Amino acid sequence: MFSFRQKILITYLIVVLIFLVLMFPFAASTVKKIAKKGMQDRATELIAKIQSAPNNDALIRRLKEQKSLIFFRISVINDERKVLYDSHTKRLLGPRFSQEYVVDHPEVLEAFAHGTGYIEDYSDLLGQKFSYFAKAFDFHGKTYVMRTAFPYKYVTELTHDFEMGMIALASIILVLFSAMTWFIVHHLTEPIAQITEAVRPYQEGTVSTLPKIQINATASDEFLTLANTLNSLSEKIRNQIETLTFEKNEKAAVLESLVEGVIAVDENLKISYANQSAAKLLQLEDEKLEGLPFEQLHQTKCLELLAKCHAEHQPQVDTFELKREGKKLFLDVVAAPKKDNTGAILVLQDKTGDHKIAAMRKDFVANASHELKTPLTIIRGFAETLHDHPHLPEATLLEITDKIVRNCNRMTTVIKDLLTLSDIENIPESRLYDCDLVKIAQNCKEMVLNLHPTAQITIHDQTKNGVHLVADPSLMELAIMNLIENAAKYSVPPAEINVTLQDLDSQIKIEVADKGIGIPEADLEHIFDKFYTVDKARSQKMGGSGLGLSIVQTIVDKHAGKISVASTVGQGTTFTILLPHKQ
Repeated sequence: MFSFRQKILITYLIVVLIFLVLMFPFAASTVKKIAKKGMQDRATELIAKIQSAPNNDALIRRLKEQKSLIFFRISVINDERKVLYDSHTKRLLGPRFSQEYVVDHPEVLEAFAHGTGYIEDYSDLLGQKFSYFAKAFDFHGKTYVMRTAFPYKYVTELTHDFEMGMIALASIILVLFSAMTWFIVHHLTEPIAQITEAVRPYQEGTVSTLPKIQINATASDEFLTLANTLNSLSEKIRNQIETLTFEKNEKAAVLESLVEGVIAVDENLKISYANQSAAKLLQLEDEKLEGLPFEQLHQTKCLELLAKCHAEHQPQVDTFELKREGKKLFLDVVAAPKKDNTGAILVLQDKTGDHKIAAMRKDFVANASHELKTPLTIIRGFAETLHDHPHLPEATLLEITDKIVRNCNRMTTVIKDLLTLSDIENIPESRLYDCDLVKIAQNCKEMVLNLHPTAQITIHDQTKNGVHLVADPSLMELAIMNLIENAAKYSVPPAEINVTLQDLDSQIKIEVADKGIGIPEADLEHIFDKFYTVDKARSQKMGGSGLGLSIVQTIVDKHAGKISVASTVGQGTTFTILLPHKQ
């Protein structure tokens, strides 16, 4: 590669060569024009001096008088194209010269026709090439022509001298311009070299940011402006990079915070990004996914979905079932093409919870149907017995009707609890207002004592000014009532129950403890499930629906609280509710 100075010098040489190539035809043409112009001016001057002569003889005499001033050949041809006078022919031909000779030279004929004529031709008489110029003029109403001749060798010599002069001038100009250009370029490229040296470390990768450019104070204002502009541009680029980096980190943080798994692939289905959720869902936390072909993940269904999305340029949706550590994992998978078909985005959403909810709903319907079907079957059986045997003994009739009433009450309880659960799911804001939990607990105590008179229920108010909460008082009463009633049901009479109320910094704590039969450890994680009972026979005997604790948990959840249980078989059970002060 040529340097900037070499390029300028080569450009100058090319320009001079082009100039010289074009100069030779230009020089020849210019010299010919000069010679022709000189001959035309001389002919015009002579015509002006002879045009006033009274006759041909006088015309010839006047031309002869000008002979000392004529340094090239002059001829005069009359209107009959005969040679009236020639400054050289008569002297060279002597007696052979005749004025009757008719001229047919092309330039003369052209002058008669158009006023002037010019030609370059060889003269046999004079033995050399001449440039001929002829000009017509009016002489006493007749058209005469003056023909001048100029030796062509003089034109050639003049052309050669002109060309040599131009070559010499071009050479001098080339040398002067080269020297001047070298000086100017050296002066101009010095600050450019300083700028180049300043940015070289960044170009070579030895520094991560573009360094500040500083040039000598003696440099021109334009280069100082250039350096300042580059520094300003560098600062803007640095700020832009920082902004882009921040935005990239923000987007990465958002993607990493998503519960959904996100995997981006390029047009070759090679992974360009994958968040932690995706790696976790696919159990690939210990692998670096970026840069890997997607097929190496061995997720055939996802790969097929991506390939179809990439081929059809349309989003694809499917649901997969995976097994992880003996458990089923349900994933909703969406493959969407990127803009301009540069790849695709795969979104993995864990729908295991939704499937569990669907299964729970299915179980709920089945359990509810079972809980209602059983007493209905019993009622129907006894009703058919009464219908088929109307004359049964009175004792038997009383026993049958008692069982029918108990099963009707059981159905009523189940339906009531189901309606309660449905009602809890839609608590309007109008039902929430400030209520006193101590008063609610006292009401619950009195209602339970009506059902279980031997129970010993103690309320411990560990607050100074009572416990107040923004809640639905009827629902909170139902939750505490269910807990105290369960404590009484599952304790050996007389039941010993302690209700403790505490006002913590940000929470209200309600604790219901008993010293009853306790709950087996294996059943603790299921006791809040709908229709789940530890002792089904005992529950049915006591008229329970299996929905009481589920109702309590739903009420606590709707008030943004948490409920937990601790129990030891044979020693008792403690339920703890934590509720925030503000909903």
